[in-house]
Amino acid sequence: MPLNKKQIFRLQKFVGQLKENRYPNCRSFSAELHRVDCDYNRNIACSAKTIQRDIQLLRNEFGCPLAFDFERNGYYLKHHGWNFDIPLLQEEHEMMAAVLGARVAENIFPEPLRGNIRQAVDTLLANVNPDFLDKAFIKSLTIIPGLKVSIDPDIFMTIYQAWQEHEAIQINYLDVNGNSTSRLIEPHALVYYECAWYIKGFCLLRQEIRNFAMHRIVEAEHGNKYFEPDQQIIDSLLNDHFLEYLEVSDIQVRCANSIRGYVLSNPLHRCQTFTPDGPNYFLLHIPAMPEHELIQWVLYQGGNVELRHPVELCSKIADAAEKILEKHTK
Repeated sequence: MPLNKKQIFRLQKFVGQLKENRYPNCRSFSAELHRVDCDYNRNIACSAKTIQRDIQLLRNEFGCPLAFDFERNGYYLKHHGWNFDIPLLQEEHEMMAAVLGARVAENIFPEPLRGNIRQAVDTLLANVNPDFLDKAFIKSLTIIPGLKVSIDPDIFMTIYQAWQEHEAIQINYLDVNGNSTSRLIEPHALVYYECAWYIKGFCLLRQEIRNFAMHRIVEAEHGNKYFEPDQQIIDSLLNDHFLEYLEVSDIQVRCANSIRGYVLSNPLHRCQTFTPDGPNYFLLHIPAMPEHELIQWVLYQGGNVELRHPVELCSKIADAAEKILEKHTK
């Protein structure tokens, strides 16, 4: 049956959520489309009943192996081998999104995945050849990600494949002190955090949730043991500091107005707030952050900030400043 552009977009987006195991339902997906309308003015909002008709279309016309999970209140694919054969929407803004994604991926993912992503986008562009993607445009689109640690490509791909297939991996891991341990872990989530890749998963050796820096993994092989992704572990990635360092809460820092622009462009927490404090200062309120990062940040400001709370950290900052002064006084 012929499909209009809006319906194709809805179907593609719904299938995308199925492929990502996001368990959409009629109401949640309808709300998602309304959000897209509000944010991007795409004019694709529709009712939950329309989504129900789309689901029937996927089942009857495209043979989609859909099932409903009552515990998670959403649809899922009974097997991911099913392909959604439908014409691609290849508008200019979608080509732009593909190029932007590839440029970011080139600076985040190690080989060979980086090359695979690049090749996929190059193939797409070769078939479409949009006029706006000229050579000058490509060269002027630059991402500077900062310093990165190196990861062995074979180790990364072993981890990546195990994460995709929900398979445990056997690793040899070096801790910060250089001690090596062999352990079997379940990679529930992969996280790119502060220019490095991490695994958040379950360690079967310690029987607890752990974070593992990929650049400290010296060996990795498939463990031939499968697991169900833990939604609680995945949801924990929404926290501001997933590495779970010792944190301090209810932080108040008095800052000079001269660094206001810097603090705005380099936030310490997504929910930080500002309160004026006289003509030359403002109070910065931070819900929580790791203790060692707060101390380092205060020292880095070179006297332009004063920690007001928690007061027990003031002595640690003063001790660190005295050590710096002692090392650098002639």
